[in-house]
Amino acid sequence: MLHYRIAERGKMHALDKNYKEALRHYKEAMKMSQQEKDSELFFQHYSQCVMETLELSGAHDQVIDFCENYRSFLKEKEQNVLVRKHNAFVSERQAIQHVLREEQDEAKSLLQDVQKDLGRGKQPITDELLGWLQRGYKVNRDQLTRLQKKHNYFIVRKESVNPKIAMDLPEGISPF
Repeated sequence: MLHYRIAERGKMHALDKNYKEALRHYKEAMKMSQQEKDSELFFQHYSQCVMETLELSGAHDQVIDFCENYRSFLKEKEQNVLVRKHNAFVSERQAIQHVLREEQDEAKSLLQDVQKDLGRGKQPITDELLGWLQRGYKVNRDQLTRLQKKHNYFIVRKESVNPKIAMDLPEGISPF
């Protein structure tokens, strides 16, 4: 699975805050994974890596667009538990971007939809953040960061990356 090795290198770039290279690697890994049978879980994981990298780079508008497109894609899927949980995760990420852009009403609406679909206690960040917003609190970046770290929001972490298998993309390959 070449796409897995390329994605691992993307994670290394993300940890080094080289977001442009991380995105280049993730997008190529996504493209390659779509050509393989039964690779939907890889595609979902790589899409999470892309959204995370965009968020960390401050590209909140792009994350919102990516989330909206991805949620539309998920609506076309059979609505099993895994798809519904993934939709909740993507909605939560989109809501966080709205909070960072000081768009509390949009965030609140998304988080309410998540709770309505999955119930309380299933998404701890959703529960806590929605509670703050419903009480009228203005949530700042530092509060969000603490909440994200508390609940292991970020999936790309040093301890989860395997540099031994990571493979760089040649310079000429660009999925952009």
